Amino acid sequence: MTVRVQDDGSLLVTEQITYAFDGSFTGGYREIPLRPGETIDQITVEEDGREYTPGASAELGSSGAPGTFGVADLGGRVRVVWHYAATDEARTFVLDNRLRGLAVAYDDVVDVNLRVWGDEWDVRLDRLTARMMLPPADLAAGELLVYGHPASVPGSTTLGDGGRNPALEATGVPAGQWVEMRVVFPRRVLSGTSGAATAS
Repeated sequence: MTVRVQDDGSLLVTEQITYAFDGSFTGGYREIPLRPGETIDQITVEEDGREYTPGASAELGSSGAPGTFGVADLGGRVRVVWHYAATDEARTFVLDNRLRGLAVAYDDVVDVNLRVWGDEWDVRLDRLTARMMLPPADLAAGELLVYGHPASVPGSTTLGDGGRNPALEATGVPAGQWVEMRVVFPRRVLSGTSGAATAS
């Protein structure tokens, strides 16, 4: 997962999910939870640089032409279903979206607490990597912080190149286990807060 923090506090999120298929499969889905005040838009699905066509069914178990996807608002979460044809192979799908209202801009800092892996997966994950890119700004040592949760999942965090590209890596994530990446940075990094929540 790559998260690009925008000047207004919104987040551009790119997920690359690789499946190793054993047998024949025709559809995948993601349900993205939204907390009160959060919204999601600009949803796309692509594979090997080819964008899938929107407008397909987002019902679980539905069929659709390969290379299409659908989106459904389920109240508190958004479901994305994409259709393909795969047999005994590895395939990587790329999902993009924009999240607004997730980052919280306080008087002094911005807190981005993002669940980078959800608890809805019924299979384990061998390796998870997530990184966040901030708008250009001069940051002093100690002004950028990154945390990984929960402590029960093996992993590590780093501030990345130049101490301004926070990243998380986790291994052996059990089935049904979520992983969060939390990044805190000075509010002055943002030029506005229309894409963020604000709090004293």
